[in-house]
Amino acid sequence: MKKIVYKISVLCACLPLLSACDLDVLPETSLSEPLFWKSESDFKNAANRLYSLLGPTFGDTRGDDFYRNAVPNDISSGTWIVPATSSDWTTPYKSIFTANRIIENAPAEESATGEINRFVAEARFFRAYNYFLLMSKYGDVPYMDHTAGDIDDPVLYLPRTPRAQVTQKIYEDLEWAAHYLPKPSELDSKQYGRVTWSAAKALKARVALYEGTRAKFHGYGTPEADLKIAYESAWEVMDSQQHNLYKKGTTPYKDLFVYEGEGPQNTENIFVKVYGFPDNLLLTHNYAYNYFTNYGVTRNFLNLYLTDEGLPYVDNPANEVTYNDYMDHRDPRLTQTMVRRGELFYHNYTFTPYAQSKTGFSTHKFVIRTGEQDQPSTLDCPIIRYAEVLLIYAEAKFEHDGTISDEDLDLSINLLRDRVGFNVKLSNTFVSDHQLDMRTEIRRERSVELAFEGFRYDDLIRWKTAEDLLPQELYGAKFIEGEWGSRTEETLEGVLSPEKLVVVQEGTGRFFDPERDYLYPIPTNDIAQSKQVIKQNPNWK
Repeated sequence: MKKIVYKISVLCACLPLLSACDLDVLPETSLSEPLFWKSESDFKNAANRLYSLLGPTFGDTRGDDFYRNAVPNDISSGTWIVPATSSDWTTPYKSIFTANRIIENAPAEESATGEINRFVAEARFFRAYNYFLLMSKYGDVPYMDHTAGDIDDPVLYLPRTPRAQVTQKIYEDLEWAAHYLPKPSELDSKQYGRVTWSAAKALKARVALYEGTRAKFHGYGTPEADLKIAYESAWEVMDSQQHNLYKKGTTPYKDLFVYEGEGPQNTENIFVKVYGFPDNLLLTHNYAYNYFTNYGVTRNFLNLYLTDEGLPYVDNPANEVTYNDYMDHRDPRLTQTMVRRGELFYHNYTFTPYAQSKTGFSTHKFVIRTGEQDQPSTLDCPIIRYAEVLLIYAEAKFEHDGTISDEDLDLSINLLRDRVGFNVKLSNTFVSDHQLDMRTEIRRERSVELAFEGFRYDDLIRWKTAEDLLPQELYGAKFIEGEWGSRTEETLEGVLSPEKLVVVQEGTGRFFDPERDYLYPIPTNDIAQSKQVIKQNPNWK
């Protein structure tokens, strides 16, 4: 049962601004706007619209980690074409449109009464959040800081703004927002889910890490400046004493992603998409059920998990006599993330490999293990959590300085290891003694800690490793007859490798063009509506 929920009001009568057009011009309402923008509650109700437009990060199959049964992702399968329309472009601009309406109708900040500035700050947070979504996919994008007055307003025909300028605008919005947003400790439980000071600072750190590392590895811009912003913003959150890692129970990492880990008592969650509220299940999703029935995890990704000695795992299927052998003697996060054979899974189901997931591997994350069938689900989706802030700090410090101290590792990565009882610390001596690479180990920690939370593809993009990893063949579990129910080699729907690994997707069916695919194609309708002012990304036709 959901323990704590927050009602998000949907603004219907006052801001029906979002039509089928990609860039709306005027509100489709007879209500005179000057009659609306009067009180604190008006601005709060308008800000609520931004929460309803916020999407989850569940179910991202663009990378090499997560696979949807029989539905290869277009991006990694080479079947990607330039779309006429795309929600990747239009949905962020809808949120930006609403945010701009709030910002431009607000009184001057020094004359605002009550908490109006707080709700304007929420609007500026969401404007920054959505411009980052656009920029991370498309690069340069038209930056609009106000809404159109009429059909001829130049704002409707802006060219693409360089990403460095968009980044600076994002920083400005988030700093302004942080000034007026409350800290989490200042909110009562009824306000759980609203944007806070921590969310603004953490998002600034996320954006700065993305832009700093992307610039560094793609060879442009001034990465050092962004990386400095990243670790300084992360440190502000770390030093604020507002957040701690979730450590409740015997399997804290596992429970963090189910109902036990929900609500304001879990201060690891900095910003979440809240689902459901009392007696009215208006906001729900089906990802818990879909993860059980339709999604699988790849062996390619699971090979990243270290051994229990803190060393890279050497994949040798010949050593796997049983299914669970693959998960034994590894980083404890592996068995708190993945389902072992014979373990209780969704709705008290005893897990059998390949019965649902066609990779043979299934995840516990966001999937309830016992009790009633969770369909539709009201499980919240964490969008920013404190663990990510610690990882941003470590990566940004290393990439900025070319090294990282053991003290900084203890303040970040080793806290994550300690949380799950992984008793091998990452240190400079350990890396040197075992001929490891610190950058690889920092990236590994990020990958396994944030597994299946929607980060993997974007990380491969900014690290410029997508061209190497995405075209590779995807593998699943090793087939062991007698452990896969009634399945035999002949009755498997896919093919097996010589080592009897499930071949999830052959390498010949996976593509990534480094001259094109590091940016998304801009929808043709939006190019046309801009009167061709917006130009397509390179090598997309």
